[in-house]
Amino acid sequence: MSAAPGAVRVDATDRSSAGASSARASSTGGSSTGGEVASPGRLAFDDILPFAVALIPFGLAIGGTSAAIGLSGVSAVFGTVVLLSGAAQLAALEVLDSGGGVLSVALIAGLVNLRFVFYGAGVADWFADRPLRTRLLLAFPIVDQTFMLCQRRFDEHGDPTWRQRYYLVATVLLAGVFVLSQVIGFNVGANMPAWLGLHLAAPLAFAGMLATAIGTRRDLVAGAVAAVVVVGGGGVLGAVTLPLAVVAGVVCALRVPLDADGGEAT
Repeated sequence: MSAAPGAVRVDATDRSSAGASSARASSTGGSSTGGEVASPGRLAFDDILPFAVALIPFGLAIGGTSAAIGLSGVSAVFGTVVLLSGAAQLAALEVLDSGGGVLSVALIAGLVNLRFVFYGAGVADWFADRPLRTRLLLAFPIVDQTFMLCQRRFDEHGDPTWRQRYYLVATVLLAGVFVLSQVIGFNVGANMPAWLGLHLAAPLAFAGMLATAIGTRRDLVAGAVAAVVVVGGGGVLGAVTLPLAVVAGVVCALRVPLDADGGEAT
């Protein structure tokens, strides 16, 4: 039985609207279901904001330490921009305060930042279609927080332009807050009492981010071990707490047995 002309026109209109909605969703790298798709910039802002806030006390602690050991404001900000790593920066400050030279500072910063080699490989994979110069520039500011967030988001969004916008917004916001907090800490942070534990703020925030990614027994072991190292060793290990926590978590997780198919043994 043939359909009424009006029904045919409505059906055609519905298909046209659905096609347009699908095209818009594809252009933004997301899905058209569940309401309006957030732009990469807005999504990056929402994702990175809690971690940017958590970095403020850590930045205050680093800025106060820089002032306490006698660095100039220019030197402190330069070190922040060049390293973009709170753990490496604190380690370098401790070496300088103990009388170490440039070679010692470079060595300890390099050891603390070894994990960024792995992160850089991730950036190269995410932006494989970009020129080498662009990939190198994008890899320079990668840090723990942006790497973890991008790992999760980029599994859902494969469009290179969407990825680059998300990455840049998250990076600029996080780095901007971190640098600004250190500038403030350089002027006032030295007067803050050590018992506040400002140096633990960023490691604890990162541990919390890892907890949200737990999905297997290995993830659980890695997160639990890393959390124990962060909380228990933060006051003793200082700047190397986070790198050691990551290494300890990975090593312990690798000891979780696998079955014959390569999955986790039950």
